[in-house]
Amino acid sequence: MALRQFTRAAGLAVLAGGFGAAAQAEGISPSSFAGTLGIGESITIHKTVTVATGGATEVEIFFLADNTGSMSSTVNAAKTGATTILNNLPNTYKYGVGHYYGDLSEGCGASYSCGYHQLTAFTSTKANVQAGINAWNATGGGDTPEANFYALKQVADTAGWNPAAQHLVVWFGDAAGHTNTTTFAQAVSALQGIGAKVIAFNNTSAGFGIDGNNDGEANQASRIIAQTGGNLTNNFNASSDFVSKVTSEIVAGTSFVDLSFGTTFLGDGLSISFTCTDALGCNHVGGGESRSFDVTITGLKYGTYDFNVFASGVGPQERDLITVVPEPETYALMLAGLGILGAVQRRRNRA
Repeated sequence: MALRQFTRAAGLAVLAGGFGAAAQAEGISPSSFAGTLGIGESITIHKTVTVATGGATEVEIFFLADNTGSMSSTVNAAKTGATTILNNLPNTYKYGVGHYYGDLSEGCGASYSCGYHQLTAFTSTKANVQAGINAWNATGGGDTPEANFYALKQVADTAGWNPAAQHLVVWFGDAAGHTNTTTFAQAVSALQGIGAKVIAFNNTSAGFGIDGNNDGEANQASRIIAQTGGNLTNNFNASSDFVSKVTSEIVAGTSFVDLSFGTTFLGDGLSISFTCTDALGCNHVGGGESRSFDVTITGLKYGTYDFNVFASGVGPQERDLITVVPEPETYALMLAGLGILGAVQRRRNRA
């Protein structure tokens, strides 16, 4: 018990020092914590996270485009402007690329492609990202509605997102989505599940194109933005303002962070939960701003556990070292048990 009290007191002293700083750099304060718990015992650690001055630094961006025939102008503009767009964004970001065609429910044949395909896995190597965008090829198409919802859900579920990063989906399209294979609600739920903001570019006006109505789902893109954050640009002219518009919206999308908290801990020896405790909340946090949150840790199994705590979009992580030990009563029972076993063994030896 004395060891646990000493460790906790040391941890609280570190916490007090962390809160005393007038200005904080990007990261989580305190940057580390060590503690000892008994099985079933919990401790709550008070922490502060500070976003970098320019906004999120740990960022993953996925470029997704409708590649049916009517999208040729946007696709060609994307190929032309991709180098400039990527050069205007940090080398530390990671990027992925995918495209989609008609919905699987259309029963696509040999004349045109269906569904969704990932072209580039997340990487910071911009040449690979450029190659993925260059592989966009607008062709074919069946009926007007496309695989919008199916593709968005596939991106959310299968792209391989890093939970410690801020997630953006940059989406280009000009037609409403089918709901036969994937519903609107399923697509939104998948995007919300990874905390993705959607930055959407619609080739036509509000209420039409990707913001249109199909299968009873009206204003599709507007409603996706409303439920995931991000931004929708209507009447997007791919030939004239492609590079500046795409770049400015990505920069705007990373300037504010919706903080979520997680841990690298994997196992069943601890229970770890997070609570935003800041009066301002932990959504839409601007560059240079700080928010407070609590980490509650409960010991479940004996052992020593070394793991990190992270906040989405914030590069530096915080390290925790937690040791779970038996309670004193458990020690006494263990020693008593060992004493009984020893006595039994001695009697056997004498016999």
